[in-house]
This record gives sequence, structure tokens and C-alpha cells, in this order.
Amino acid sequence: MTTRPSIPAPPYSGGCLCGQVRYTLAARPKAINACHCIDCHKLSGNGHLLMLIAPSEAFSFTGQTHIFHKTADSGRQLDMQRCANCGTRLFHHNLANNTLVFIAAGTLDDPSWAVPTSHIYAERALPTAVFEADAIQVEGQPADRAVLMERFAKIYGDA
Repeated sequence: MTTRPSIPAPPYSGGCLCGQVRYTLAARPKAINACHCIDCHKLSGNGHLLMLIAPSEAFSFTGQTHIFHKTADSGRQLDMQRCANCGTRLFHHNLANNTLVFIAAGTLDDPSWAVPTSHIYAERALPTAVFEADAIQVEGQPADRAVLMERFAKIYGDA
């Protein structure tokens, strides 16, 4: 079994490298997901992008962002938001369903508790990838993100 840090109570805060964009998430995430798709390799400069999946209504930000419109490998249309000044990728929304926000976990002020409960595009993971014993591995992207949220709830409870 994976040893996981507990998830602190909300709110959570974070921001970009230069500090001009700040955000707050006022609710607990619904999932902590690592995406291993080729886009996330390139966008993160790493083997995956670790994201909190959270309710949009609990998320707010200040500062100027630049929106990059992208069609993901899955065919979903995304608006990725970066700091307009330093370019840090902060979060994105799926245009077909704006009830969720996907926050880059590395932009949290304290990302130490963000351990993936799920991995998507696991077949594209680099050889150095680490998969937690209790996290699910999904080939490609699931048609419904409920499976990612169910794994999070199984690991952390519905609190």
C-alpha cells in the first residue's frame, strides 16, 4: 500500500512563478491525476503533468492570464491558462464541461500532499514513471472522469 500524506483542509492557494497570478481553491479536490499523454510531456517539460481535478465554482484567481486553446489527444477542447507575464501553466477547463477545473499541482504553494490517485495515458509513461500501488492506471483517457474521482474517494473517503 502507498503511504500517502493526508490532504489538508481547504482553502488551497497557489500561483505562478512571478507572483502576478494567484488562485484559491475553496473546496477539496475530486481527484489527483497524473496525465502521461504526449501533450503533457511537452507542456510540463516532464514525464507527466500532475493535476488536481476540482469543482470550478470553488476556484478563483486574480491576475492576467493568457489562454491557449488546444484540442487534446482525446478530442476534447481545452482552454489552458498561463500567466500572461511569466508563462507558468496554471490551470485549464474543458470547454464541453466547465464544471471542473484542472489545476497544475506544482503551482500550489504547498504541493507536498498531491500524490496521484490515478494515471491516464499510462501506456505513454516514460520508463522513469512511478505508479503508486493504490492508484489506478488507465490506458488513454477515460470517457468519463468519474472513474478517477471514484478512486480518489476510495483512497481518501468522501469527506
